[in-house]
Amino acid sequence: MKSFFQYRELIRNLVIKDLKLKYRDSVLGFLWSLANPLLLILVYSFVFGHILRAGPANFAYFLMVGILPWNFFAQSLMMSTGSILDNGNLIRKVALPMEVFPVATVLFNLAQYVFALIVFFPMAWLFFKVPVAWSWINFLPVLALQVLFTLGLCFFISAATVFYRDVRHFTEIFLMLFFWLTPIIYDVQTASATLKTVLYMNPFSYFILGYQDALYRNTFSSPEQWLAITSLAIVSLAAGYTLFMVCKPRFAEEA
Repeated sequence: MKSFFQYRELIRNLVIKDLKLKYRDSVLGFLWSLANPLLLILVYSFVFGHILRAGPANFAYFLMVGILPWNFFAQSLMMSTGSILDNGNLIRKVALPMEVFPVATVLFNLAQYVFALIVFFPMAWLFFKVPVAWSWINFLPVLALQVLFTLGLCFFISAATVFYRDVRHFTEIFLMLFFWLTPIIYDVQTASATLKTVLYMNPFSYFILGYQDALYRNTFSSPEQWLAITSLAIVSLAAGYTLFMVCKPRFAEEA
């Protein structure tokens, strides 16, 4: 934690650099961060509101509640596979804590998520006609715990990819499967007993259910739910960071 605070300016500059590179030479620049989620909301609303009338009430809104945090999670994991490898030259030339790279990766994708939320919350109220409820305050602690959970996995994946390059391809395939094992397009309350068992075996399901409780069902999650996501966040961060620090001395020669 001391390293993160000491190098907070470096982390901030790495995030800003990635944001600038993403929209370099584009006419709209950062406005694309707002245009993409807006288009996604409109497409989902049209498809599931007028063509495929299925799923729970206000299905397009239900999907967006799960898909936006999923995109943050999945993009962070995919980018983390190269967070050390892609900075190999810098690591060999400059003495700095290498853990700043996975942290910058997660914060970059968190910034993208925040841009999407700038569009999502007004659209939820104006377009989906969703009333603001007190349960929405639960969104922030769920998000904070998801950041910690995601950061732990990114520490693990970034370290593993340095030694096993196939981790990058495995992560891509794994995320494709993992999406369908997460209650993003399923309402767990109406799912079959078998499907519920499968969904509850997926640790990320508990975070999605937390978002759905707060923003879709307008209810406060149970103490058991909070215990689950808090425990998952702590275990993920502790295990991922420990593995990263154990492998860290060999990064310079392997990257």
